[in-house]
Amino acid sequence: QTFAVTCCLKNVQFHFKGVQSLKIKETDRVAALIHELAKAGYILHEPAEGELAWKGQRCDITAPISIATYEDHRMAMAFAPAAFAIPQGICIAEPQVVSKSYPHYWDDLRKAGFEIKD
Repeated sequence: QTFAVTCCLKNVQFHFKGVQSLKIKETDRVAALIHELAKAGYILHEPAEGELAWKGQRCDITAPISIATYEDHRMAMAFAPAAFAIPQGICIAEPQVVSKSYPHYWDDLRKAGFEIKD
């Protein structure tokens, strides 16, 4: 997830294969990435089962960006660094979800220079 978000933000097109296990975790992470990255203006698709791709297609951002986490800690952590690349910033819904694997994640990001508003 982090790699897909980073590639989009760095304008690096990709076609990942072998990601079928992302569909059977806390949420369907492939579908979640497609939906949430669209909010940031990136049009991803799933060319075939177990694949995720971005060919550089973009769309307009029409609303403030609020990233749904789907109760999945990795969604929150994958999108948080996007705040540096998205001028208007982003909101991470249900930020407490990171407590599952990294309870001090937000504290550590603050120490790294992120502005985090509760």
